[in-house]
Amino acid sequence: MRIILLSQDIANKIAAGEVVERPASVLKELAENSIDAGAASIQIDVLGGGLEQISVTDDGCGMSPEDAQRAFERHATSKISAAEDLFSIGTLGFRGEALPSIASVARVVLITREQEAAEGTMVTAEGGLVGKPSPVGAPRGTTVTVRDLFFNTPARLKYLRSIASETRRVIDVAGRLALAHPEASVSLSVGGKTVFTTPRGGSLREAIVSVLGIDLAKAMAPIDRSQQGISVRGFIGPAKFAKSARDVQQIFVNGRPVSSKTAWAAIDRAYDRTVPPGKHAPVVLSIEVDPSMVDVNVHPAKSEVRFAADSQVYSAVYNAVSAALRGGAGAAEIQPEALAEAPAAVIADDRFGWAREPWGYPGTANPVRYAGGRDLASAAFDGASQRDSSAPEPAVEAAVGAAVVPVRIIGQLSDTYILAESTNGLVIVDQHVAHERILVDQFRQEYAMGTPSSQLLLAPAVVELSAADAQLIADNLATLSKMGFDVDVFGVNSIVVRGVPTHSEDVAPEDALAAAVEGIVAAPPGSDPVSMADHIAISLACKAAVKAGGRLRPEEMESLLERLFRTSDPYRCPHGRPIVVVIQGDDLARSFGRK
Repeated sequence: MRIILLSQDIANKIAAGEVVERPASVLKELAENSIDAGAASIQIDVLGGGLEQISVTDDGCGMSPEDAQRAFERHATSKISAAEDLFSIGTLGFRGEALPSIASVARVVLITREQEAAEGTMVTAEGGLVGKPSPVGAPRGTTVTVRDLFFNTPARLKYLRSIASETRRVIDVAGRLALAHPEASVSLSVGGKTVFTTPRGGSLREAIVSVLGIDLAKAMAPIDRSQQGISVRGFIGPAKFAKSARDVQQIFVNGRPVSSKTAWAAIDRAYDRTVPPGKHAPVVLSIEVDPSMVDVNVHPAKSEVRFAADSQVYSAVYNAVSAALRGGAGAAEIQPEALAEAPAAVIADDRFGWAREPWGYPGTANPVRYAGGRDLASAAFDGASQRDSSAPEPAVEAAVGAAVVPVRIIGQLSDTYILAESTNGLVIVDQHVAHERILVDQFRQEYAMGTPSSQLLLAPAVVELSAADAQLIADNLATLSKMGFDVDVFGVNSIVVRGVPTHSEDVAPEDALAAAVEGIVAAPPGSDPVSMADHIAISLACKAAVKAGGRLRPEEMESLLERLFRTSDPYRCPHGRPIVVVIQGDDLARSFGRK
């Protein structure tokens, strides 16, 4: 085996694989350098999801001609000077290979001028080849323009998502930067249209208004608490704004947007009794800690951090969020000493919603046909369920049979379950997931036939969304229209809602839009319009379906079951949860000693 030295070009492309995963990675590196340069204003312009062009302009300190060219050399940096600095990093973009890595897979133009310089400097690079500095007229600061990303590595393009998906990632990165540094004005333009602009020298709440929308900003409560040298500041939102995606929780450590399982676990536990499993309440938290206690080198893109004292950070975040939820009360605080031995075990504790398993479903349902008349359809369960012959006989099981028998409505249990009698025993139907199944089938049928029914609102409603969510709606207007939505983009973060799908007319316009966004996000990248509509239908049905705890009249229960057994799959909801459970008559008899 021979050992050879790689060329500079190949070495740069390997480094690019670590740092430049997609357009959003490029924006992150360039924008963080602007913050480190002391910029008070940052303008970001994006075309074609960032593949066509990303331009970042700031009014920071700028660079000399020598520094401008040196910035394209590997391992060149202004952020560290000794090995010890790696373990006490107080800046964002200390990695020296970011710019040369970007330049190795794109066409780059850098224009910069220092405050005292009479003229600026321009350096161009293409595919790793860097030109000589040349004088140019320029304002104080730096502009880096990146065009044709991955033009010389087309194989990398197949790992990217659609233009709309890459655009959303870019908006997310720009939004996190603006929230992490509200002192700087950050303006993002996509395709020549302004997505958001935060005020210069503004407050965090003002930044939240611009990036996440005014409705959420108004509802969020402030946090400002310190514990054992760890400061936790920011805002937390009420449970009603909770979403299934974790990206509603923005965490910053020493001004750096990061993913932190320690912080997430602490937040989940604080919200444990108010937010259902699988949902996450919105928070914007800034954690300040001694830089020597944070390792930012865990991930090449610096998106994850490791704390030297996980238990102390967990305790500080939990106590801060918990106190804010209780209106400032500090009851039931957790002390770090209680977690010192095994903080990792605490993070994985099921009580915190971190290790919950999804609700599985045993067996496979077969379709049934409604028998007609006023008798309601149900499944015959004799030998139809898939059981392990070696396992104990269950007293309760999910319905998976296919025969049709009449049933009689008995009543409602806990305003959540419909109880009915069949020839096989006691039938229990979860009213929420039953209605969910009915609505999904209706949405699907109307979309497939191209005949969506829409319920016009008495007066148009203006709904404020985050910049990223507003862009998602704008990118999917045609699909939403085919589902019965009548919406338009108005301004930067505002959506005008004139109508909603008929079967969701009881859902508030803002909740209907939130459901649409959740469905779009849940769809796999590159989904066709049919798949996208299906995910929106599932999310919207969950919002519109009758809720657990809702009192139903006998005729409503009868109608619900009648419609349920006309659906494509009466036994499972679209998420895979069982709709119908039966307690066999023989099992009941054995329970009372009759057999």
